Amino acid sequence: MNETLMETFKRYYADYRVAANVEQSFTDAYQAIAYHVIEQTDHLAQSGNLEGIQNMVREFKEIGLSIAPSNDALKERFEQELVENMLNHGHS
Repeated sequence: MNETLMETFKRYYADYRVAANVEQSFTDAYQAIAYHVIEQTDHLAQSGNLEGIQNMVREFKEIGLSIAPSNDALKERFEQELVENMLNHGHS
């Protein structure tokens, strides 16, 4: 399964949210996604996948733009989706 960068960001957020508050989890997840982009770009570069690198950078820039003015809306969305996922898995 190939996750989008935003899906990976959400997954990191959910992982960090287990042990930290919303603010810290979001900050940690954003830092983790930056490292993820660097690592994935290295793998893509070694395989000569310029298009993959361009797509990764584009997605990372989109994430940056979505949190640039205020990351509150994105934090709220992550938190809401996390709660919904927990509720859905609890009733499965």
